[in-house]
Amino acid sequence: MVGEGGLPGGDPVAVVRQFGEQVPHSRDLGMQVLAMEDDQVRMRLVPQPWLLDDDDAADLCSSVLYSLADSAAGLAVYAATRTLTPIATLDLRMDYLRPAAGDRAVVALARCLRFTEDVALVHCEIRSEGQTQPVATGTVTFMRNTPGQLFQAADEGDQRA
Repeated sequence: MVGEGGLPGGDPVAVVRQFGEQVPHSRDLGMQVLAMEDDQVRMRLVPQPWLLDDDDAADLCSSVLYSLADSAAGLAVYAATRTLTPIATLDLRMDYLRPAAGDRAVVALARCLRFTEDVALVHCEIRSEGQTQPVATGTVTFMRNTPGQLFQAADEGDQRA
């Protein structure tokens, strides 16, 4: 049964949580959806030893922050639109402001700033729990409504490179 805004069951928070837990990459990294309100999503990740920069480092690998921002931002699009349509990340720009300590969880707050039928723009801030200053910020652009064939093969007579 389809509920509010085309979401199954009518509970968008439950759908977003379930979606976040079923994405293998997010699940393997240990990402958890904490909240979904209006046009934003909060996600949390508890660092594991294998997510640190190297064996001697005490900081979280920056690629983990990148993955957290992408996941939280994608779910923020669903929070804002209240529809489960396919999306694809077009661009993700991150500013790493300071190292994320590997001994505390990090929380991403992603907010969908604007969306159209074709594109969504999201801002994301990542903070270490208990800290007031962000460790990273990002801007993510998504293509929306991406079903079907996206590219067509060129004619055999077409000489474009």
